[in-house]
Amino acid sequence: MTDERERLRLHMLQPLQAAIQSTGFNDTAIPGVRLYRSDGPTAAAPTIYEPTLCLLVQGSKQVWLGNERLQYHELQYLLAPVTLPVSGKVITASPEKPYLALSVSLDLRELTDLVIDLAAKVPQPTTPARGIAMGDADLELVSVFHRLVQLMQSPEDIPVLLPLLKREMLYRLLLGPVGSQLREFTLIDSQAHRISKVIDILHQRFHQPLRIKDLADAAHLSESSLFQSFKAVTSMSPLQFQKQLRLNEARRIMLYEGLEAATASYKVGYESPSQFSREYSRLFGAPPQADIRRLRSPLTT
Repeated sequence: MTDERERLRLHMLQPLQAAIQSTGFNDTAIPGVRLYRSDGPTAAAPTIYEPTLCLLVQGSKQVWLGNERLQYHELQYLLAPVTLPVSGKVITASPEKPYLALSVSLDLRELTDLVIDLAAKVPQPTTPARGIAMGDADLELVSVFHRLVQLMQSPEDIPVLLPLLKREMLYRLLLGPVGSQLREFTLIDSQAHRISKVIDILHQRFHQPLRIKDLADAAHLSESSLFQSFKAVTSMSPLQFQKQLRLNEARRIMLYEGLEAATASYKVGYESPSQFSREYSRLFGAPPQADIRRLRSPLTT
């Protein structure tokens, strides 16, 4: 089985490299499917994970969720069922053997429908649900990714085959080692589902003042239970979570909309530009203007 997984991995390398036009993220003809390439190790960089499943096809990477460090390698997957601010860096990559990863966006409504269909087949949880899970991709899951790569070369088949492949992908996940935790995010009365609602609120209203009581009321939890459960899922407090969402959005609008740092800080909810600059420097390793100059330089070469 291990040899067959490796055979499929090697078979994916050439079409993946052919489909990637540049380093960094690359969209594909398949909705919700993105590729990532790096020709060398990278510095740690904060980013936002939307609900996604990612297969690492070549290389290795470290990811930080709060203070928790995770590392994954070839033929391992990273599963994030909720929106999360993380930091990551490529560890193993070279021009001859670039880091290559394939990600697929997840629709939790489709997941919920499948959980209902599978009923008791999904294992019961033995550990608390986490916002990120990593594991070895078994042959069945690698096969789904392999067929996704093949689908890139047959765009006329995408409308018919993509829904089937995504459903099979969720099916394999639910019946695998992370299935019990993934299931928890779909159950209305579970702590994980309640925290996912809080994450949605923070994601939609990150620019507004944060009141823990309002979040606790929305999740039908006490303030202390909210704090404990939120940290169990995300490895950070709601305030830390909101701060990273704000700073990532400010970085995006400065880079792509050309706003000045002070304007961007007000737009994402900061009242003090100096506080914004301090917290931005702490997260991204440089003051706003210097960081944006650094990011723009490769874009203009």
